[in-house]
Amino acid sequence: MQKSILVFVGFLLFAQVALGQRLRMAEGADVNRDSIAAMRNKKSLLDTTVEKKYGASSTRFTYEANFKYNDIVFYSPDTLPENLHRFDDLAKNDYLIQNLGNIGTAMRQLFYNPSANSGITSGYYVYDQFYTTPDQIRYYDTRSPFTKIETDFGGGNRNRTDIIFTFNDSINFNIGANYKITRSDKQLAYLERGDRQIESTNWNVFGFLRPKKLPKYLLLFNTTHFVHKAAEQGGIFINPEDEEDGYFKYEEQNVILDEARSYDKRGNIHIYQQYGLDSIFEVYHSATYEEQIVRYYDEYDLSTRDSLMYHRGVTNIEREIDTLQERSTFTELMNEVGFKGRTKTFSYTLYYKNRLLSYNQARNGATRDVTENYFGGTLRQNITKKILLKASGELGLDGNYSLVGDFSSSLFSAEYKRVNRRPNFLMTSYDGQQENWIKRFDNEVSDNIYAEFRFKMGALRLEPFLRFNRIANYMYFDENRRPDQAGSDIVITSPGATIGLQISKKWAFYTTSYFTQVTGGSAEKYRVPKFMNTSQLAYRNMLFDGKMMIHTGLESHFRSSYVPYAYDPTIQQFYLQNDFSHDSFVKLDAFLNFKVKNLSIFAKVSHFNQLEEKGYFITPDFTGTRFTVDLGARWYFFD
Repeated sequence: MQKSILVFVGFLLFAQVALGQRLRMAEGADVNRDSIAAMRNKKSLLDTTVEKKYGASSTRFTYEANFKYNDIVFYSPDTLPENLHRFDDLAKNDYLIQNLGNIGTAMRQLFYNPSANSGITSGYYVYDQFYTTPDQIRYYDTRSPFTKIETDFGGGNRNRTDIIFTFNDSINFNIGANYKITRSDKQLAYLERGDRQIESTNWNVFGFLRPKKLPKYLLLFNTTHFVHKAAEQGGIFINPEDEEDGYFKYEEQNVILDEARSYDKRGNIHIYQQYGLDSIFEVYHSATYEEQIVRYYDEYDLSTRDSLMYHRGVTNIEREIDTLQERSTFTELMNEVGFKGRTKTFSYTLYYKNRLLSYNQARNGATRDVTENYFGGTLRQNITKKILLKASGELGLDGNYSLVGDFSSSLFSAEYKRVNRRPNFLMTSYDGQQENWIKRFDNEVSDNIYAEFRFKMGALRLEPFLRFNRIANYMYFDENRRPDQAGSDIVITSPGATIGLQISKKWAFYTTSYFTQVTGGSAEKYRVPKFMNTSQLAYRNMLFDGKMMIHTGLESHFRSSYVPYAYDPTIQQFYLQNDFSHDSFVKLDAFLNFKVKNLSIFAKVSHFNQLEEKGYFITPDFTGTRFTVDLGARWYFFD
């Protein structure tokens, strides 16, 4: 704890010295803090052609962090059709995840990348990617009502819909809504159309307010509601008495669980507000209330194949037939207050944050309440227009902390992150029908580096990169599906490179490769493929006198053999196992993306290289998506 305080005090002293120097330099500086008005006043946005013809150039969005850190950057909607075919979870995440083979299923990242939040979390994370957090909300500045409708129809009745509608009545007020649904039929043990594996709904309402009579005040607001339901299958069941039984029967496959259900419900209300005192000082406040409810339900009979997933339990040891009905509730009330400011090349943020946390387990009725307090700050320095330095730190008064340093330029970028994080609620306390535990763990401490070079030589683009992690006190779930902690360090080194080649004006090729080595005294506790590669050969062109844009080609993903984590649905956790090794595989896709005006459409043949009664695995006992034909469309409306 003393070491943590000394490190953080050093950071604050550096901040104070740098801030004092910058404020003296900034006296009398003309700084425009009103970002939306500033963007509107630029000549490009006052161009008469923009006024008369609404489109992507007249529709912009930004994020709360850009206001908080005084780094105002606006983005326009992506209207290009390129890579629209990447709609499934594996491709959306650049193939750097592990899931259960179907869209919307439980997911974990292959590479270690800890959050800068060093405090206690619920511990239930496998559906995080499908939930919209306040920092992901887009705040729009539109000159006309804006609507986006995107819908995907994957083979095997795997469907997604994403709808956004927003409008401004002026530069002073905006409101909008985003509605996302995922409906995926089972890819294994499928009965009939509508036999769902995943039903997920995520919607949010968002907007901003800047009163005309109080122009120095800005309010951002949003609320999100999320419900994710999963029919848990426990993996493929192989009948040892059937010599012809195999892993690649898909719809006709037998699975371990028939009626198990998981449920993850979340919601939040969030506001951010700031007020400018003068040209250099602003005060701000943000508040979030969030609730997460996690449930699991199944009725089991240990005389059947349910015994492969369950045992007699810790509370009813005489029963072979019983019911699992688990529920955990996590709530958080967070308040953050601080002040910030900027000059033309420098910005700073200093704050205090308070988190009130509560964790309740329905089976025993026990509730744990925790209060966390933090001090933090951020410094950003634009050395030139192309070189940016950023340092941020947050110290928790319980000894946890995070420190992040960023350097970015046109040729090189690097990030260093040190995180000392507390164990989550699930790791330290659980009371279920199948398992229970009360554990104490040391804080997990990690040093994380990511560096990337960028070179362009004519038609050749070369981007070598390096991922590096050193993890002490790594927390994980062991082979018995119970929480544990590594006794020594884990070191993950992953160099790689992206190579792009513009073969001609219309043909392009790129390939990204990763080589990963895990060392250290507890290396066996972290699993990741040694080799991975994703490549694409694509043809781009404008057809019919520029009225249609086309992007078509082939895409491949290779993953080497390794021993991955298995998945336990009862606690929604990936855990170590040593009995199932994945073979290496290559997945080949053919795709066609094209755009006409504001409508983009894709068609994709996924895993067209699949052989009869063959396939690949993403997680033990869960096969990846088989040969399918997928279709989708994205339509923008700007008026």
